[in-house]
Amino acid sequence: MQLVTPSFHVEQDASYVHVSISCVDARVAEVRVVAEERTFGCFVDPVYLPLHLPCAVESMSETCAMTSSSHGTYDPKTQTFTVHIKKRVDGEHFPGLDALRPQILSDNEMAQLEEASRQQGEHPYGLISSHAPLSHAYAAMMRNGRVPILDIVDPTAVPLVERSIRAEELETQKWDEGMYLDSYVDMDGEVAAAMHVVPALLRKDVPEGTEPAWAGPLPPAEQAQACLVQVVFAYLYEMHVSGNEASTESAWTICKLCRSLTCFSEPLPPGTDVRDVLRWSFRRALTYPLYRSWALCERICTDAHQLFHMPDAKARILHMLRDMDAIFALAPTGTGLTEPMELALQLVWDAWLAPLQGWTHAASDDDIKAMASIWKARLSKDAVGTPGEWDLEAWESAAREAQAQGEGGFV
Repeated sequence: MQLVTPSFHVEQDASYVHVSISCVDARVAEVRVVAEERTFGCFVDPVYLPLHLPCAVESMSETCAMTSSSHGTYDPKTQTFTVHIKKRVDGEHFPGLDALRPQILSDNEMAQLEEASRQQGEHPYGLISSHAPLSHAYAAMMRNGRVPILDIVDPTAVPLVERSIRAEELETQKWDEGMYLDSYVDMDGEVAAAMHVVPALLRKDVPEGTEPAWAGPLPPAEQAQACLVQVVFAYLYEMHVSGNEASTESAWTICKLCRSLTCFSEPLPPGTDVRDVLRWSFRRALTYPLYRSWALCERICTDAHQLFHMPDAKARILHMLRDMDAIFALAPTGTGLTEPMELALQLVWDAWLAPLQGWTHAASDDDIKAMASIWKARLSKDAVGTPGEWDLEAWESAAREAQAQGEGGFV
């Protein structure tokens, strides 16, 4: 799901700009190239390079094989594809090509867009409280009313406080005592089987990997930690119930178990602490997925405590985020909504997981290990379920009585 920004080099002659792009990470042999005015883009799944050129070029829109042609030259030894873009004005010198960075808009245009968003009263969103406008493709999808996974589809239109309130309301609406009791009684032993699964993240050596350089500002540590708690909880839940075999539905489960990812709520709002973050994870685990088990939630906390205590905890968490990237890439293949799913998950990745990956990479091993104590926080069923609304203890007591009388089946 995550687009990879490649290494690249730009040269010019009197008539052309030559953009050489590393395609080492490419999964396909098809290249899509677009150039218009000063905007250039090259996509070789999952490699994507957008550039804002200093001067205008001839329009170009081509999809071609990764071979040498009039549009580009491929070097199989270095796995480099060089795109040849014709200058609009022959002989014009393009200044500053060595300093180009991957971006579609100029620095001034980006600043103007963010300032316009602030003046229009649009609300920040994501782990770094971005004011960046939503992509045109995503905005078009919103207008068509077909946004999958997300509960708050336009975070720029909803204040932060309202997002948290809406998340709480949605969890209450999703509460189903029958499904909760079905997991509590667990007549078929499916929850017990899930609890016996040991997440591969805890028992296998993790391969070394590299993360794309995070070019944005690092998020505040307390917000990043709270977001990481949600993500780790959701990922470990999915590994338990899937038996460490991610499916096309895994991205849905992981996102739905994270308030921030689906509702764009602040990971740690003012006046809250880590106990609240765990409470939200428990609430979502008891209302959204198929298996809604308090015991499974507690098992996940035990696993997470073990994870953060491991000597290579940071490396394992970075591996988890890379695995989530693969899970996100898998999700659109299992639906009839390929493009909407990709757009929604790309927004989630850009707003939350990419900056979280950047923060984790920059954090020290001690910073990560210090989070182990978070998972020892004790939660009561009354606090999570809200007495008078869910009454977990009362429902469990009723289920035990029903079992004693030979009754069963609550859904």
